Amino acid sequence: MKKETINELLLRSFDQELSGEERARLEAALAGSEALRREKAQLEALRQMLGGLQAAPAAGFADGVLGKLSASPVEATLLSMLPRAAAACLIVLLLTLIGIYLTEGSLSTEAIIGVNDLTPEDAYTYLEY
Repeated sequence: MKKETINELLLRSFDQELSGEERARLEAALAGSEALRREKAQLEALRQMLGGLQAAPAAGFADGVLGKLSASPVEATLLSMLPRAAAACLIVLLLTLIGIYLTEGSLSTEAIIGVNDLTPEDAYTYLEY
């Protein structure tokens, strides 16, 4: 029997239930190998030592990370500029629409895209170029 297969069965036996055939193969291999029995004992001891450990973050870790994230000067600057930028965009859009209305006399789609007085012959000429 391959060593990798037995080691795989040994490791899987700690986490999940083996089938009857797999359990029998593992038991036979354990009965025939002192090294495998030692490895199983070492793995059991290691699992017992590690089983009692719990990973816990240091006190104040989450608060420190959130404090650094919220105190980013670049982000604060960009967020403070956002309302001004939005207002500037709206003003430019409004001025553009007022200019179109004053020159064309309406705010139709054709006037906004600039084809209000375009004849079919002119359109054909523009498409040729």
